Amino acid sequence: YTLGLNRTNISAYVEQNLLLRDLTVSAGFVATKNTWSDMKMRVYPGVDVSYRPHPNWTLHASYNTSLRMPSFTEMYYKVQGYSADPHLKPEEMSAVELGINCQLSIINCQLCLWHHHGTNMIDWIMDTSQGDAAVWQSVNHTTINSYGLEAGFNLQCPMPNGQSSMVNRQWSKFSLQCHYSYINQDKEQEEGIVSQYALEYLRHKLVANARMPIIKHLTLGLDFRWQDRVGSYTDFDGKACDYEPYALVDARLTWQQPKWKVYVESNNLFDTRYRDYGLVEQPGRWLIAGFGLRI
Repeated sequence: YTLGLNRTNISAYVEQNLLLRDLTVSAGFVATKNTWSDMKMRVYPGVDVSYRPHPNWTLHASYNTSLRMPSFTEMYYKVQGYSADPHLKPEEMSAVELGINCQLSIINCQLCLWHHHGTNMIDWIMDTSQGDAAVWQSVNHTTINSYGLEAGFNLQCPMPNGQSSMVNRQWSKFSLQCHYSYINQDKEQEEGIVSQYALEYLRHKLVANARMPIIKHLTLGLDFRWQDRVGSYTDFDGKACDYEPYALVDARLTWQQPKWKVYVESNNLFDTRYRDYGLVEQPGRWLIAGFGLRI
């Protein structure tokens, strides 16, 4: 080896938990110092609070801060097509979150709102306007504010009590889940700039799945996913292309017996052509059949 670098990190943390009947509080901080770039001692506090005003309702709130040092790859990786910056600054993040969870009969619902404030966020970007001379460069984004929400519900039919019909016993196996997330950033991608991390994210994502009985021993499972990614990728001609939203459906039929089962499954049931990340087109429809035996 002809090159090397030493970096020493020193950290200490303090945490205190308060546990009451309906209230939980956890607070503390981390103090850290890194010898790289003459970094001074820094303190990162955090607090989490959970309150239950009713047996079926829970409220929670949190504020946390964090630090991430640039990796050696992000600072020194220089091969064809990549140009790292040895003077990268460490990235810092502060996060605020508010949420509620409630149990209403057979439905459990969740809602969460959050805000992230990031400074010196580390990323790899490429300026496609440079044509064949374009390379991936490691950079610091000065400030990025992200806002988001997550919402969802789980529905589970209860098991019947005492004597019940076969139909009721079958539909006690029915379940439905649905979850949605939304993210927005105040920093927009510039024309022709492609980001690998900080500026590429899922603005919308919806996931739902259902498990339902058809007849005795036969169950149908359906999974749905729709997502819309912010950002772009470069095609084979070096042109920046925006991601397109897409939806996928998976299905599975299962014949279940106490000691064995057979199933038929289709991934990407409607043969959707899509790109999830980067230039690579993802597979179309997959058909799978299988058998399971419990000994």
